[in-house]
Amino acid sequence: AQPSNDASVSNHVVIGAFANRENAVHFTDEAKKNHPSVKFEMNPNRQLYYVYVQKTDNRVQAFAEARKLRKESKYWDTWVFYGALGESQIEKKVISNKNSKPASIKEKGDALVTEKTVVDEQQAEKMEAQIKAYSMAEEPAGLDLDKMIGEAQGKEQKERFEVIKEIKESASQLDASTKVIVFKDDKEGREALLALGYEIDEDKPIAGFFDSKNNILAINASEGKVDEPFHEGLKPVVKFLKKKNPALFEEYSKRASEMNHPTKGKTYAELTGTPEEALGNMMADVANGFFDNAKEARVEATSLMKDILGSLGVEPLDLSLSTQHLKTTANNLAVAVREATGFDAEGNRRFKFLLYNTQKLNKVNDEVDLVNEAGRKLFSYPGNELVIVRKADASANIILACEVMGYRKLLFKLNYDNPFLTEGVTRGDDEEAIVPFGLVRLQKGDIAVMYNVYFFKDAAIMRSESRYEINNLLDMMKENTAYRIMIHGHTNGNSAGKIITIGDSKNYFSLSDTKDGRGSAKKLSEQRAEVIREYMMDQGIGADRMEIKAWGGKRPLYDKNHSLAQSNVRVEIEIIEN
Repeated sequence: AQPSNDASVSNHVVIGAFANRENAVHFTDEAKKNHPSVKFEMNPNRQLYYVYVQKTDNRVQAFAEARKLRKESKYWDTWVFYGALGESQIEKKVISNKNSKPASIKEKGDALVTEKTVVDEQQAEKMEAQIKAYSMAEEPAGLDLDKMIGEAQGKEQKERFEVIKEIKESASQLDASTKVIVFKDDKEGREALLALGYEIDEDKPIAGFFDSKNNILAINASEGKVDEPFHEGLKPVVKFLKKKNPALFEEYSKRASEMNHPTKGKTYAELTGTPEEALGNMMADVANGFFDNAKEARVEATSLMKDILGSLGVEPLDLSLSTQHLKTTANNLAVAVREATGFDAEGNRRFKFLLYNTQKLNKVNDEVDLVNEAGRKLFSYPGNELVIVRKADASANIILACEVMGYRKLLFKLNYDNPFLTEGVTRGDDEEAIVPFGLVRLQKGDIAVMYNVYFFKDAAIMRSESRYEINNLLDMMKENTAYRIMIHGHTNGNSAGKIITIGDSKNYFSLSDTKDGRGSAKKLSEQRAEVIREYMMDQGIGADRMEIKAWGGKRPLYDKNHSLAQSNVRVEIEIIEN
C-alpha cells in the first residue's frame, strides 16, 4: 500500500493512527479487504500516519460514515479529522520558513521550524482534539464553544455550534455536573428520549431541553439525516449514577453477576471477570434477544433495569420497559454501563499506556505491542493516549511489550478483565486502566534491534519512515555523552550484488542523488551501518563514540527462504560504554 499524494484540506473518516509506518501499511492492507478505498497519509502536525476510508468536503456525510462504521464494523474508534494530510506539508513549511528568514528558529530533526510554525501546530492539535471529541459525540460540556464558532469551517458547522451554545446558555442551572445528551436529528432524539422514559409528541420538533430534576441537557446537534440512530442518550446518565452513588451501582452489578445466563447454564459471575462487566453483558444479552424465551430470567432482568432507571429518575418507567422499547433501553444501558466502567460499546477495555523516561521523568512517544505467549506481536497501540484493546483470546491474561530504541525492553502481564489487580495500574478519569511503562536507558552490554529502520532494496539508504527510530537513538546519544556504541549491520543471505549509496548531497532518506556500485553482502551491511554513523555525525555526535561491525548474512534470525526472512535485514545497537 502507498500513501496518496493529495494533501488538500478536507474531512477524513479516520479508522486508525500510527507512529510506525509498517503498522499503518499492515492496518491499511487489512482494511482494504472490506473497504477498497482505504488510504493512509501523514498528519504533519502530529507525525502520525492516519488511515482513512473516506475523504469528503461534506462534513455531515463524514460524520454519518464515521457513526456507521463505529456501529457496524470493528472500527469502534472511527472519527472525523478536518485538515490536510500528507508529508508534503512539512516540506512546504520548511521552504516557507527558510525563505522568510525568521528572527527565531528552532531545530526539529533535520528541518528548520519557526516559532510561528510551532504555535500553528499546537493550535492545529488543539482544534483537532476538539473536533474529534465532537465527532465522537462525547459530552461536549467542557468545549470552548466560542472558540469553535469562531474557527468553524463553513456556515453549516458554525450554525451547529451556535445552536448548542444557545441551548446551554438558556439553561440557568447548567454547571459542571450537568450531563449532556447529544442526538443528531428529531427522529433520533425522539427515539432516544422515548427509551429514556420522556413523553415526546410524535410531530413535535426536538429542539433540545434541560431537565432540572436529573440535571440533564438534551441537544439536537442537527448534523443531518442518517437512516439508523446511534442512541447516545443514556451514556452520560449512567456515568452520573456511578459517580453519584457508587455503592448503589455496585449493588446493581452484583445482582447482575448472580443472575443465570438464559442459555449457558452458568451465572454471569462465572462467565465474566467483574460484576461491572456482568451488568453490561447482561443488558447486551437482553438487547440481543437471549432472554426472549426465558420468562423468569426476563422478569428478573427487567426488574433490575427498572430499579436502575428508577434511580436515575426516568419517568414513566413503563414506557422504557414496554415491549416496543425494552431492547432499545437494554442496549442503551449496556453501552452506558460499559462506557462508564472502562469499556467500549462492544465490551472491549479502555487503556492508556503511560510511557516515560525513568531518569528524566519526561514522556516518551512510542508504541506498546500486544503479544502472545510466544512473543509474537498481535497489534500495536500508541502510548500516552486513550486506546481500546481487544482481548486476544479466551484467557483473562494479556501480555504487553514496549521496546523503544534507546531503552530496555519492558513486558507487562495483566488481567484483562480486572487490570487494577496489578500493582501500579491505576484508574483514569474515564475509567480507563492506566498502565505505567517506566523505561530505563540501555546499559553497557545491552543490544537493541532497530526494528523500525528500513532500507531501500540493495541500498545503504534509509526509507523516510526510519527517521523516528534513528532520532530516538540520537536522543539517547545526546542525553548521555558517555555512551559509546557498536553499530552492527546484517543482511538476508550472503549473495553479492548491486549496492546503492548516498551521493554528495547526503540525502539519507531518498533515492535522489545516489551512487551505484557492487559488492558482497558483508559490504552492503557495512555500508548500512556506516550510513547510520554518518547521519549521527551530521547531527553532532562524535565519530569516536561509534564503531561499526559488518556481519553480512552470517547471523540470520531465520532461514533466508523463511516467510519472516526479511527480519534478517536489520541493524543492531550494542552499548560498549555508558
